[in-house]
Amino acid sequence: MKESFFSKVRELLADYAQRTVTRINDFPSILDSLQRNLDSLIAKASDVKDQIKLAEQSGKRKRKREVENWLTEVQNIETKLLALENELQSQGFISRFLIGGEAEKLKERVDELVDQSQHFGELVLDVYEIRGEAFSITKMVGKSFEENVVRIWRFLVNDKVSSIGIYGMGGVGKTTLTKHIHYRLIETQECVFWVTVSREFIVTMLQDKIAHVIKLDLSDECNEDKRAARLHEALLSLNEKFVLILDDLWEGISLEKVGDPLRVDGCQLIITTRSLNVCRQMNCQEIIEVETLDTDEAWDLFGEIHGRQTTLNPQVREIAKSMVEMCDGLPLSIITLAGSMRGETVIQAWRDAMEELRKSVMGGNDDMDDKVFKIIKYSIDRLDPILSLCFLCCSLYPQDHKIPRSELIKNFILEELVDGRTSMKSQFEKGHSILDKLVSLRLLESTRVVDECDSVKMHDLVRTVALKITEGKTKVIGGHCVLKEIPNEELWSKDLETISLMHNDINEIPIGVSPNCPNLSTLLLQRNLRLRFIADSFFSQMRSLRTLNLSETDIEVLPDSLSNLERLKALILENCASLVYVPYLGKMKELTQLDLSHTSIKEVPRGMEKLVDLKFLSMKNAYNKLEIFPTGLLPNLEKLQCLHIPYEVVAPIEDIECLQQLEEFEGRVRNVRDFNRFVKSRENRVHSVSYCIEVGNEHLGDEEDDYADSVECMGYTSVVFFKTDFSDEEMIIILPNGIGFVKFYECDSLSNCFSDDFDTPSSLHTLEIKKCGKIECILKNDRHSVALEHVTLADLPDFTGVIHKQNIEASLLGPPRFSSLKSLWISDCNKMQKLGLPASEFPNLETLSIKKCSDIEEIIEDNEEGGGNILTISLPKLKWLELYKLPRLRSICNATMVCDSIHMISLSSCLLLKKVPFYFPRDDDVINDGLIYSPPTTLKGIELGEDEEEWWESLEWEHPSHKNLVQPLVTFESSSEVFY
Repeated sequence: MKESFFSKVRELLADYAQRTVTRINDFPSILDSLQRNLDSLIAKASDVKDQIKLAEQSGKRKRKREVENWLTEVQNIETKLLALENELQSQGFISRFLIGGEAEKLKERVDELVDQSQHFGELVLDVYEIRGEAFSITKMVGKSFEENVVRIWRFLVNDKVSSIGIYGMGGVGKTTLTKHIHYRLIETQECVFWVTVSREFIVTMLQDKIAHVIKLDLSDECNEDKRAARLHEALLSLNEKFVLILDDLWEGISLEKVGDPLRVDGCQLIITTRSLNVCRQMNCQEIIEVETLDTDEAWDLFGEIHGRQTTLNPQVREIAKSMVEMCDGLPLSIITLAGSMRGETVIQAWRDAMEELRKSVMGGNDDMDDKVFKIIKYSIDRLDPILSLCFLCCSLYPQDHKIPRSELIKNFILEELVDGRTSMKSQFEKGHSILDKLVSLRLLESTRVVDECDSVKMHDLVRTVALKITEGKTKVIGGHCVLKEIPNEELWSKDLETISLMHNDINEIPIGVSPNCPNLSTLLLQRNLRLRFIADSFFSQMRSLRTLNLSETDIEVLPDSLSNLERLKALILENCASLVYVPYLGKMKELTQLDLSHTSIKEVPRGMEKLVDLKFLSMKNAYNKLEIFPTGLLPNLEKLQCLHIPYEVVAPIEDIECLQQLEEFEGRVRNVRDFNRFVKSRENRVHSVSYCIEVGNEHLGDEEDDYADSVECMGYTSVVFFKTDFSDEEMIIILPNGIGFVKFYECDSLSNCFSDDFDTPSSLHTLEIKKCGKIECILKNDRHSVALEHVTLADLPDFTGVIHKQNIEASLLGPPRFSSLKSLWISDCNKMQKLGLPASEFPNLETLSIKKCSDIEEIIEDNEEGGGNILTISLPKLKWLELYKLPRLRSICNATMVCDSIHMISLSSCLLLKKVPFYFPRDDDVINDGLIYSPPTTLKGIELGEDEEEWWESLEWEHPSHKNLVQPLVTFESSSEVFY
């Protein structure tokens, strides 16, 4: 359409120029530019539609409003073009379109839309993120607390109140109160965004935080004002009422700098702060003070946290009440005190604790902040030494930072705070136990990073106390990208043992900087994303350094002075994508952890054979730069427990066999023989081994390399066979028990039945077979059953069915062989005429997707006879059915399907299909023309191909009302939008 339109316009333009002798020099270039940018815009829109449709299939993600609005604008442009094409022959078209400036305006709008598409960032949001992420919240205590919740809620439902200020002293419960409001907003499906500001902040940092929660990418813009304008546009594009919460504000800020939310219709702002003046500076329309608890409320809160308040004997109860009174009604003090006294039952222990507490809070001034500090410190002082050190490790992270548990536990192991003589699994279990204890004591809060791992965080007051305890020996500077330069050498004292400069914006450590820190043991510089250069002088006076973390920096070349850090135990360079050079490491005889994963190093660092204490070595994903992993190196590293080698190079199996203490391995071996050698070398070892192995002469590469991440998330041990030779009939292939994920890709020497080649262990949850030429079925033996949960079969030219066709009838007898199966994905299997599975085989199936199988005629089989009654089969957990490009499909099932959980049905290019045999529940009430039916209650949508209205109208239904019941759920989409 576009090409013909522009061709006709050019013809009309040439004719117009001849008739009117008008100069048209600029018009062809306008047309060319418009056509070029319009092509780009429409192609981009098509890609965006494909991506968001793919993301939305799960029902857990939803397109951003700015993306939806953009797509609408693109559609408007296309509609405009159609209208213009209809006007081509009208009188004066060229005069209006070109000379009148209509083409120029259209070009400008197209250019704007193309530019807008460059700044989307994420195209979709998780459904819960759109409304806000739910927090874990503490139970409300106190009449005033409940009154404040009611009062704030009343303000929020009043559209005339645009801003609310909540203030009170530190630890009084401002954030807890606001979390309850946040939770209620989530429950009522209101849109709410939570941003923690913290004491040390800069405008760009706060802009980034707000951009993050609304899924806007500002990384390509440095100018504050332009960033603010982009934020404002993104807030406007939400097109709905929303609440923005700014928690822990320490000073007034210019809202114009952070998107001017109060100038967006429907926005309501809540701030929390310790200062009434901040509320006034922010012009809050309503201001609420959070007050301390009275005596009874304080005692109730203590009991809520302690858990055994009602069972304490009378004497202990009186002591406990006296201790609670010392907290002066401040919730944070009461919570930490109650946590620290959990488990104490002996009266003398309570007496001693009360005396210690009295001494702790005596003296000094009567300032409430000072008192809460002393009570928190008292709770920390009660910790045993190991627990205390683990707790203090958590204070090294920026304020309000969500710290992944796994990262903390690695630090505990590194600092020898858990027993290093046990297995890695035992060490991690002990680490989790420590963190659980600190959460139980209310010194840490349990949280979770969305789509990532479990994490913990510290209350800002608790963190302040922790840093005060280590003052002089520990410094934590900046965070949240506040720090732009390495601190002056005056701040690097001789007594300093630990310094944390993580999560800042330092871009270089210049020549001549050489802090005199003879006792420094830990230096944390991770996530200074622009740190590109470290001078050779920097490490020259840090001879006691034990831990150096430079992960997620932009460093290219590490200075040679690093080689002299002979006491270093951990060198962490993970995700230093630009790193190409690491100096000689042979002097670091005490090194136990070396992380070079996701770097660009081209060779194994020199001197590694001398690292005899090394326990952890990761070099995975070297961005295709590492060409060879040397043989003869690993036998020198006898203590290795964890080894990750890039898939691009072949792992030396003869060396790996020597590693007696290995518990975790990731890498590629050359063939089945080497894989079997690895499996056998792990037998009868004290500790079990988890692994992620590729088998083949080539690396699978980027096309299908997401399996490792998915396996890691699920916690399965995995193996991937890529172009692997299975032709040696004498070779027995070992799939050991404990393996969870197996994938075959382009393996043409497999037998015609998967179960002929492999015994499937009960631990195997996920099986993928793609582009393997000979395989015809998964199971042949009618007594064989598997515990598979997820199966993907794609591009199998000889595949005829899941169960061999000669055994399908036999499979109806006895227990189901796929009783654990949850998802089945089949595509491009063009010899398959039937699925080869009766419904009784998969009672737990949730997803069934069959695409582009040219010969399939029937999906689900069942040989039962109905005896004159309507036969029904049950798939009680089926949520999603997808059928696409099945040109010979005549029947989904020859019986009525009862699917009590069905959520989405997607059908396209199945034009011989005559019936959708789903069960429609019916009421007992009888009316003139029969029974009253209702659609499946869980069904949310039926998606069909865009030109299939006529086919849909021709479908047969068990009762005439059925089609009318589901018609409101039907949408007609292009196949590229519905399927992937």
